[in-house]
Amino acid sequence: MKNPDTIITANTTRVCTEYAKLKGISHDGAMRIFLASSTYRALNEPETGLCYEMFDAVYEMFLEEEEELQ
Repeated sequence: MKNPDTIITANTTRVCTEYAKLKGISHDGAMRIFLASSTYRALNEPETGLCYEMFDAVYEMFLEEEEELQ
């Protein structure tokens, strides 16, 4: 099984890249938003299991969270 840190880093990078494209913002802007999210916090908590999920699950959870905030 892959190291959770590797998965977290890969998912974080991909979420930020896709969100930046979706919203037409900079990667840094997307990173600031994602790092402040509860999705990111859950991604870093091993007991949630989110760190072992595929990108799609993490991104969908983040998009749902952002939609609820708006």
